Amino acid sequence: MNQTPETTGPGIVVLSPSLHVLHMNRRAMALLNQLTHTAQNIEAELAIAAPLHQHGQDMFETMQARLGSNNWEQFQHTCVIGDAPHKILLNGFGLPDRRGLLHSRVVLLLAPHIPVPMPGISRTECSTELSEHSHVGAERPPAVGLHHA
Repeated sequence: MNQTPETTGPGIVVLSPSLHVLHMNRRAMALLNQLTHTAQNIEAELAIAAPLHQHGQDMFETMQARLGSNNWEQFQHTCVIGDAPHKILLNGFGLPDRRGLLHSRVVLLLAPHIPVPMPGISRTECSTELSEHSHVGAERPPAVGLHHA
């Protein structure tokens, strides 16, 4: 059986500042449908996107504060939603726009969450604070093979 990337790759959701879903691929819809089991009516997209609402709202609040202090760097927030056996790992990226919050976006990558136990390490399910220091593309790996004298 040949599976397409949309059924095996990450789910992708793009949110506007008003938390409207601008894009949702089939994989994201399938993963979120496992959480809600309510995708049988006209408002299916809204029902499916409901678990993302709080996380999107938190990210846009953080983005608004960052834009207010002229911080244009992208940032990341990772969280786990849902209950076993249908937990979903959300990897959210805040993409601020210099034109302001109305042009900024949040992109969420969704994947099934399969916890890997690590001896001696405890992990919280969802961080309460957005990762301010881990912005996308800010650090470049050192060049390999270049030596400066």
